[in-house]
Amino acid sequence: MAKLGRRGVLILQVNVDNIKGLAEKEQKVYRDLISLVDEEMEHARAGNTMALMDVLKRKQAVISCQEALQDKWLEFAASMGISSSRETVEFWDALAARLGKEGSKDVIEKIIEIRKMAAEILEKEYEVQKELESHLAKLRSNLLKLNDGMRAFKAYMS
Repeated sequence: MAKLGRRGVLILQVNVDNIKGLAEKEQKVYRDLISLVDEEMEHARAGNTMALMDVLKRKQAVISCQEALQDKWLEFAASMGISSSRETVEFWDALAARLGKEGSKDVIEKIIEIRKMAAEILEKEYEVQKELESHLAKLRSNLLKLNDGMRAFKAYMS
């Protein structure tokens, strides 16, 4: 549904519930990612490679859902006549103009929570990476010791 604004510009009406629903779906995706990253850390600490690979597969599926939601946000922006993503001031100004103060406040609160979860995920991912690197360093050390042992054995046998 559309109406003419003050200057004769066509303004598309926006369904608040659709936007809230999109933000809520994204919140769920981020909660799922946090859970998977926590599980990833458990398996990384335990050195359980098979379980780690399973988590990574499941995580990729959730990331694909996240990417699809990003596409939905872009489609939504385009339907409002905005060529930029929701990460821009232009998007939020246009959305606020269509939703009104209360509607946009609720959506913005959801987006703020999503951003906090994204920051938490990045921090946890960094910790998982450090954990995996420490295991890799141990593995390299063990391989070097094994290699040295094999050389010593060959020298002894010669």
